[in-house]
Amino acid sequence: MKKLIGRHRDIQYTLINIEPDLWAWSFDINGKTRQGTTRARLDLLARRRVCTLIDRELKRAERARPNQPD
Repeated sequence: MKKLIGRHRDIQYTLINIEPDLWAWSFDINGKTRQGTTRARLDLLARRRVCTLIDRELKRAERARPNQPD
């Protein structure tokens, strides 16, 4: 079992190879934990998929924030 810890856009994520070609991932944004699994043969592909998910969640959090008056 291989465990990888990385950072993307100042968000720390964890990847764990739970079986061949299956990775479990998790990360926290604004105190909300997201976790799941992805199928990938290479750890670099699994990392890229997690980074894409982090980008998506950051964009969603940005849209949910109310606009500040100038």
